[in-house]
Amino acid sequence: WLKFELRATQSTMGKKGGKKKGKAKKDEPVEKQRAFEEPDIQPSSKDNRRIKATVKLAAPVCNLLEFEMPCKPSTKISNIADAIIERHGGSIRDLSICVNRFHPEEIVSPEKSLEDYGVVGDCIIYYDFVATAAPLLC
Repeated sequence: WLKFELRATQSTMGKKGGKKKGKAKKDEPVEKQRAFEEPDIQPSSKDNRRIKATVKLAAPVCNLLEFEMPCKPSTKISNIADAIIERHGGSIRDLSICVNRFHPEEIVSPEKSLEDYGVVGDCIIYYDFVATAAPLLC
């Protein structure tokens, strides 16, 4: 019959080979360089950049409805929409807003900022709207 001999050797049992975790050898220099540079993050309230947004009605072209709005690149599109609605006395709704060019495929989201659309200098904001039907005399 077969005889098996079991031997406990260091190669099969006992200590595991390798380095101890967490400790470096004294001869090896420890690099503390970062793989990337940290971005300079500042709150938007401390943003000193200023831009001039010229707000225009897309169609029909009417100089009476054009105005300039000083703002920051971090200004949300919804804040610009609120200013437009206020200029119209609250009589408009469903604004379509585009930055630097009016095209139906380039309507911007109100949750995003001007900077999200690449605006860091003066720009033109085009808008269009649906008029709200309301009685003139109550």
